[in-house]
Amino acid sequence: MDNEKVLEEERAKYAELEVLYQNIIDHSTEIENELLENNKKIQMYLDRMRRYLSPQLYEMITGAEVETSISHQRRKLTIFFSDIVGFTTITDSIEPEILSDCLNQYLDVMSSIAIKYGGTIDKFIGDAIMIFFGAPSFENDKAHALNCVKMAIEMRDSLPALDEYWRKSGINHNLTCRIGINTGYVTVGNFGTNERMDYTIIGGPVNVASRLEHASDAGEILISNATKSLIDEFIDTIPKGEIVVKGVHTPIETFQVIGLKNELEKKDNPFVKFDGKGFLLKPLHFDKLSTNPEERRLMQNALEKALAALK
Repeated sequence: MDNEKVLEEERAKYAELEVLYQNIIDHSTEIENELLENNKKIQMYLDRMRRYLSPQLYEMITGAEVETSISHQRRKLTIFFSDIVGFTTITDSIEPEILSDCLNQYLDVMSSIAIKYGGTIDKFIGDAIMIFFGAPSFENDKAHALNCVKMAIEMRDSLPALDEYWRKSGINHNLTCRIGINTGYVTVGNFGTNERMDYTIIGGPVNVASRLEHASDAGEILISNATKSLIDEFIDTIPKGEIVVKGVHTPIETFQVIGLKNELEKKDNPFVKFDGKGFLLKPLHFDKLSTNPEERRLMQNALEKALAALK
């Protein structure tokens, strides 16, 4: 009798433990499902945030490696500005939906190129783009300037394909852009308030880069002497004179970027031949839809070299 009572008590305890165990399992499953749901939401928010930040800044924020208070520092950066020539005229004659699609396509290509070369995309202002090199991650001044100019060349050479896309969408406008690049010491960091901050740059060199962009002709990449001195051994340029920038005491010496230096290309450019007396410029046939970027660059190189020789 006593054994049966003990056995019954043990069975009751076991049943209680089994119920408790099942409750723990159910509760753990609920917590696990809740964690999975929260992780999905967090990842969704992170993916959304990624679209609004440059890759470098996103990685620093998500990795808790960046100050989230108002702070800044002096640093030597290379700054890039570009805009589409005649964009205001386009906006007056094209339906907003078509224009938005074409502009987004343009900005998507430009952004991909900027990310490829490590540029920090500061902002889009309509069709204008501002990018800088050297912050938040730093390599060296020469690498930043060279990557920026290489980026600009690739952006310039990508425009014919984009122009074809625009024309197929109904925008019969010659898609060209102006680009200005400058190197100098600026203040970079978090600016704003404790509730709303921007990671950006301010300073005289920023104004100079913007002024270079406005001073460049359609399709040109105009750089300052400060940038040229860092990349001269890698990039072909020609002098473009001086510009005066408000707030800068001395005129800014400017140079137009032709392309990457290549000794073989200089000797074997099929469109121009130099000798001791002068040059022979071969006939050129340029079609904006069929001429590929490499042929376009060789043609431009030949014309610029010939023009420089004439001067």
